Amino acid sequence: MAYQPKYARKGNAVGPIPERKAPPPRKKRSAGVWALLILLGMVVVPASCWATGTLLYRMSTTLGRPRLTAPAKTGDQDIGAAAENYICQYVQAMETALQSGEKPEIAEVEVEPVRKRYWIEDGVQVAPEPNPDCYGQSTDPAVLSQLLEDAAWLLEDQPTYFRPDAELYEDSTVQYYLDDSIFAFTWKEVHEGSVYTFSEIKVSHPSQFRRHLAGGEYGSEMQYLTTEMAASVNAVVASAGDFYRFRDFGAVVYEGVARRVEGTYAETCYIDTNGDMHFTYGGEVLTVEDVQKFVDENDISFSLAFGPVLVDNYEVKNPTWYGVGEINEGYARAALCQMGPLHYIVVTANTQGPYQEIPTVKLFTKYVAATGCQNAYCLDGGQTATIVMNDELVNRPVYGQQRKISDIIYFATAVPEGG
Repeated sequence: MAYQPKYARKGNAVGPIPERKAPPPRKKRSAGVWALLILLGMVVVPASCWATGTLLYRMSTTLGRPRLTAPAKTGDQDIGAAAENYICQYVQAMETALQSGEKPEIAEVEVEPVRKRYWIEDGVQVAPEPNPDCYGQSTDPAVLSQLLEDAAWLLEDQPTYFRPDAELYEDSTVQYYLDDSIFAFTWKEVHEGSVYTFSEIKVSHPSQFRRHLAGGEYGSEMQYLTTEMAASVNAVVASAGDFYRFRDFGAVVYEGVARRVEGTYAETCYIDTNGDMHFTYGGEVLTVEDVQKFVDENDISFSLAFGPVLVDNYEVKNPTWYGVGEINEGYARAALCQMGPLHYIVVTANTQGPYQEIPTVKLFTKYVAATGCQNAYCLDGGQTATIVMNDELVNRPVYGQQRKISDIIYFATAVPEGG
């Protein structure tokens, strides 16, 4: 009997060691797989690295900025989303080609520009300084049409009242400003013997529609010209407000707090934290407690107390009597209009040059409503009615000069200074 190892298992014969079989040859990768691997190496990985590097850079440059600078967290998220979308489109195209058995082709994918979003932080009284290079003026319809196209992303499909071929007041120009957070056009037209000055503004965030009180606080005795206050807070466009220190009526709300109320007959305009306009009418709110309840329920930021309401949710108002100001006689007029979300017009009607007619409220309402606005409200008129752009008075007020007042509303850029 042949020798067996001591611990050989029973039934296991010992014989020569069998030869090891060579492993089967690997399958060659198809051209489609190679294309997918090349795609991953040349597109996906670099794009991912780019997105990661961009986010890290944004984080490093944001830390330590002063409170005047608008943060841009949402913008960083947009960059990442755009990079992810770019990669997904390429990968999807490759998968579709591989499944169909066709030779994969890497086609160019059109990627929307990534735009950083900005806002102005709460508690900041002075907005970022506008970029002087973003201001301009022109009467050339081609130039103005191109500016509207450049601002289309900011308008978000909202139509504008401004038209590049508008018939302007003689020898006047269209002034404009456009950056990554705001656009504004300011121009003059003639209607029934009056010179109307319009400034149409679209902002990207509600924090860019602001109210400033002379002296920087409620109740201050100080008064300044509209141009002075506009320059002090870096306004792109500013308008005189309601001159709240001059008269004692309506509901005065500032920084979300009801300060003073006389609501027997006055109509008050409120701006909420989304930048939308709301109204109360005479007799609806008569106490500070009533107004504060309205403020809390509607998340109101500030109010304007003059009136009357001209347009309420597209319904044109034609009051025959109002307890504030002259409404049935000719008078220099001013109004705030909301066209849509974060989209506004401020307008005045004054005398200038050969045009010496001034409208009643009813006539003024006609041309305000012609803008197509959703809401409109009268601001203080007469010598107070002023519009300022780039720190310069645009319209001609009564007596040809401004008067010192207590407050303005204004629209500001949110792009950090130097950005």
